[in-house]
Amino acid sequence: ADVAISSRFHDEVSLFTDDAYRGKCFAMLRHPIKRSVSMFYYLKDATWEHTYSEQFINMSIEEYARSELSEDNWMVRFLTNEMSGNLYDRHIDLAKEVLSSKCLVGLLEEFSKSFKRFSQYFHWGETDFQGPVAMNNRGGCVLRVIKNPDNAHEHPSLDEGSEAWNLLMAKNQYDLQLYEHAVHLFREDQKKLVDR
Repeated sequence: ADVAISSRFHDEVSLFTDDAYRGKCFAMLRHPIKRSVSMFYYLKDATWEHTYSEQFINMSIEEYARSELSEDNWMVRFLTNEMSGNLYDRHIDLAKEVLSSKCLVGLLEEFSKSFKRFSQYFHWGETDFQGPVAMNNRGGCVLRVIKNPDNAHEHPSLDEGSEAWNLLMAKNQYDLQLYEHAVHLFREDQKKLVDR
C-alpha cells in the first residue's frame, strides 16, 4: 500500500524497515495547554471513549489540572513510546528528532495551510483513492472539513497565566518544548519542502 493510516505510531514503524519503503508521517500539532484543556472538556461528555470517567463530570479545570488525570507530556510520551514513568532530556531530544526526520508537521492553529502542505507533499490532489468522494468533488469536501470539523468540541477558553494554565504548563514542559520545535519546523525548516 502507498498509505498506512494508524494512531499506533510505533506499531506501524515496522512496515517501513525496507529501504524501498521509507515512510513519512504527517502530524497536526496543537499548543499542548490548549490541547489539554480541550481534552478535559471533551472527556466530560465523551461517554463512548475508553478514557471517559464519571470523575470528569463535576470536576473544574483547576481540579483537573491538579489531578493525576490531566495530560503529562502526552506528545513526547507518544513519540518516544514512554507512556509512563519519568521523562528526561533524552526523551525530548528523541521526540524532536522523530518530528524532524520522520514527520511533516502541521499546526492546528494553521489548519488550512497545514492541510495544503500535506496535500502538496503527498500528492493527494493527483491520487484517486477510489473512495466515496470523487476527485473532482474533493475540494468541496476539504472546505467542509475546514469550516465545520467533525470532531470540533466547543468549550470555554482558559486564560494564559491563570492557575489552571500554570499548573498544566508545569506538567507539560517537554510538550511545550516539542511544540516550539514543531512551530520552527513548520515556519522555517519544512516550509521549503512544498511552499512556493
